[in-house]
Amino acid sequence: MKILIAFILCVIAFPAVVYARPHRIGDMGFHGGISESRHLPRTLETILLQQGNGRRNNNANIEMRYSEFVFLGGPPVLFEGTKTIRPGAPVNGSASGSYRIGHSVTAAAIEGVGSITRTQNFDVQYRREGTQIIYSYIIDRNSWNEVVVTPEGTFTLDTSRSSFVVSVIEDRTPAISFYRGDISVRLVYVGGPNGETIVEKTGEFYGFSTAWSAVETHRTNVSIVNDEWAMTYQIRPSVTVNKELQFVYNEPTVISFEGNYRELHQSFAGLRYDIFVLPLHMWETPMSGTHSMLVDNVFEQLPAPNLSFLRGHPAEDDIHRLFAMQILQGNPQFFVPNQAITRGQFLTALARAIKLPVEEVVLPRATRGQPAVALTLFSDVDSNRPEFRYIQAIQRAGIAFGRADGKFYFDYPISRQEAIVTTIRALGLSNLGLDPTVVSPFSDSDAVAEWAIRDINVALMLDLISPDAEGNLHPRRAMSNAEAAAMFNHLLDYMRNGIVSHYSEQIVNIVY
Repeated sequence: MKILIAFILCVIAFPAVVYARPHRIGDMGFHGGISESRHLPRTLETILLQQGNGRRNNNANIEMRYSEFVFLGGPPVLFEGTKTIRPGAPVNGSASGSYRIGHSVTAAAIEGVGSITRTQNFDVQYRREGTQIIYSYIIDRNSWNEVVVTPEGTFTLDTSRSSFVVSVIEDRTPAISFYRGDISVRLVYVGGPNGETIVEKTGEFYGFSTAWSAVETHRTNVSIVNDEWAMTYQIRPSVTVNKELQFVYNEPTVISFEGNYRELHQSFAGLRYDIFVLPLHMWETPMSGTHSMLVDNVFEQLPAPNLSFLRGHPAEDDIHRLFAMQILQGNPQFFVPNQAITRGQFLTALARAIKLPVEEVVLPRATRGQPAVALTLFSDVDSNRPEFRYIQAIQRAGIAFGRADGKFYFDYPISRQEAIVTTIRALGLSNLGLDPTVVSPFSDSDAVAEWAIRDINVALMLDLISPDAEGNLHPRRAMSNAEAAAMFNHLLDYMRNGIVSHYSEQIVNIVY
């Protein structure tokens, strides 16, 4: 049968899927403090969950170290302690719903006398529009309480006259959850030396979460007014979590393997305040200040595959990394770097690289003596193949594609432009390629299919691809195993560090 030369991108109209990525919105709370946040999922944990041998308790309380500056008495007082989150049920496949989440803080002043005791419960209402989820946090006044003790006195929150509004939009792409939110808070405190104290907070926050990194950063403007004085300032907390890959050589020479990769889970939280209006009698108060929180690192050992036959190959390190992370699986001895990678092999590895949730294949019941056949968009994808569930996951995520005859051609080579487009679709960043003024650096840009131009521009922008020595891309050429390994490592480097850098450059208030 003649294979059609033209390719079509089939963005699949499946029901929106909510991915089982940890929900990190509000890990630092909404009061301008910082927490250590949660570690990223470990490689072993992810593999066990995919194999059905692991468990994840989404309803267990989460306790984290916490720090916050308080200005109720005037000069800033730094408090340190513990933040506890009582998570509600995860958002399921329904179009709308609600769940309950609790935040509490217990902290003490690091110098002198002082404490914070705070409890908040929110009824979180949500609705889904495709891959996007809108959240509205509604405070439960009956369980809301807060008492702050500073050197100047005790401040008790009057919840009947206070308000707390948080609204968030999250977009869950296959590889990354992006979100932004707005905060509007009015807090009325009684007690203290100057009568009633009113605190107004308005701000916004941004964040993202992947299997390899996560960032959340806030910018909140605050005003404090009481009977004696007034102050305005800005607080900017942020937290960064990521996983680094490190190769460690073994010290003993008489050992069965030279060394292995390990993943280092690390996080850093920091906050900064800048005072804009300061009462004259507080003229000695610093107009700005910072505080940071370092978190103990967590190591995870990765397998040490025997790749001695690749010694000296230009792609040796790229291939070694992917086998260590088990993105490439099977016997490494059968891996041929210069052989073309198939469409099925590429998408299976892509699903593993972005840690796309993969479910067991469930076959429909057989009818009238006919064998059960798993539902799939492509008629030529056999449900008995071990890779089938990865292709199903890619389908559900809306990034799979076929050829013009509706077949997948699982064992056929994937072209370089197809591989690039699929990768950008997984990141959900195709919209970045809409700039019509982009000038291609590739000498053979005329060979790029029209449907691939936008995503290739994005891949170039994110440093996932670059021209070869002759300045070419070779978009229609079959991608080799070695080329795929290099691109996957560029993808992982971007998900570990590149996107963090973009946020730190574009959201200038992030603190390091």
